[in-house]
Amino acid sequence: MDELWNMRGLNLLNGLSENEVEEVLRLAPPRSYRKGEYIFFAGDAADALYILELGTVKVSYVTLNGDEKILNIFRPGDIFGELFLGKYRQRVGEAQALDDVIVCKMSEEAFLALTQRVPQIALNFIRHLADSQRETLARTHALMRADAKYRLSGILLSMARRYCCTDPDWFELPASLTQEDIANMAGLNRSTVSSLINDLRRDGVLGGTGRSLSVNRTAIEALLEEAGLEVLE
Repeated sequence: MDELWNMRGLNLLNGLSENEVEEVLRLAPPRSYRKGEYIFFAGDAADALYILELGTVKVSYVTLNGDEKILNIFRPGDIFGELFLGKYRQRVGEAQALDDVIVCKMSEEAFLALTQRVPQIALNFIRHLADSQRETLARTHALMRADAKYRLSGILLSMARRYCCTDPDWFELPASLTQEDIANMAGLNRSTVSSLINDLRRDGVLGGTGRSLSVNRTAIEALLEEAGLEVLE
């Protein structure tokens, strides 16, 4: 329980007593998935939410042309799979483990009953949905840019803001997130992203070598602002 309670970003548990946290964990038993395994598929019944305890998960869908489109990347402390609360009852994407992961799964029935017994959970969840909407707007804003450099910069800034960190400036992307994944998220091809990453590393906006990639939040914000682009926060 202590590990989950102290998990970075798990705002679902904010303001809960120890007994209430224990109840949440009883209703959300952990399950392990190995790298490459799928947690759910597009078309599956949307009848549970997931709390990511360890590792990295991507949710994506495949177009009619066979192209993968990444909808989101999740890190420890994130909640995903909560679409059962709306009118659509099927998964629109598939969730895949990018490395070995542990997720805690809570059924729709258990979650709805819990919100009645512990109203703070409902309030925390509404805040989570509002934050998720804001993050989606920020990513959409970045993707509206025609210039590849600024589209990539906007996507990286969005991720850095979401997950950063103890250092006010530098955020290191998870090693399991490939340049192909980043290109997918920015709507660019892999070779373009690789070239841009090298350019931004030389400019001090990005750091790391090889597959290791870190983002300087202050520098990337200055880059976008200098180009006259609105930096949504």
